[in-house]
Amino acid sequence: MDADPTWSFDRYQAYEDVRFRQSLAEQEQALSGGLVADPKSEPHGGYRVACIWPEEVTASACALSARLAELLPETPEYPYQALHSSVGNIAAPGARLVDPDRIPEDRKLLDGLAESAAAALERTAGSGTRRVAFDPALLARRMAFVFGRPQAGYWALHSAIHAACAARSVELVASWGPHLTLTRFGRPAPPEKAGEVLSELKSWAAVTAAPTAILVGWYTVGPGVFRVDPYQTIALT
Repeated sequence: MDADPTWSFDRYQAYEDVRFRQSLAEQEQALSGGLVADPKSEPHGGYRVACIWPEEVTASACALSARLAELLPETPEYPYQALHSSVGNIAAPGARLVDPDRIPEDRKLLDGLAESAAAALERTAGSGTRRVAFDPALLARRMAFVFGRPQAGYWALHSAIHAACAARSVELVASWGPHLTLTRFGRPAPPEKAGEVLSELKSWAAVTAAPTAILVGWYTVGPGVFRVDPYQTIALT
């Protein structure tokens, strides 16, 4: 079950505890059963609203993603600009690639997402700190990621962005909470390789930070590649 952006923060925190326990169980499954190719690694495109983090978060995640890509053939190294926390996504029609330079419908949707994000930011001014504690780095059968635990201000912003989009009849698919996807596996790997991946993940050092900006853009997935292109970036203060 994904997090419902209409939940109160208390309700989200209860869900967060359940999701963390589920993540630990999924890690044990990966260690015993090995890794599998993630269907999301198939070529496709879509639209994204996300929170960008400061250097101390993103640089560490980028370096760890690179080490995982070295361990696992056909698994993409996530570039610096793709290591953020998704607030919500929309798949492009027919899994096509997004091209706002050539497709007016793409520009219209991205403009609407940017206006919604700006409105949400204005509505949640003064709603408290948006800091997120990122720890630990975890392994699932299809992916590796860093778990995040947000404070109330982050959840308020997350919920407000979804509400502003819904008011425009645009439905973002919510993430299960703030996290950093390090990579999605491109092909299966045996349990012993999963153990090597987990050893790398254990090098992650806990960090707590507030986002520096909201990104509105589009993502592209191809063979061994994941890229996010910015359309508009809204600085946070």
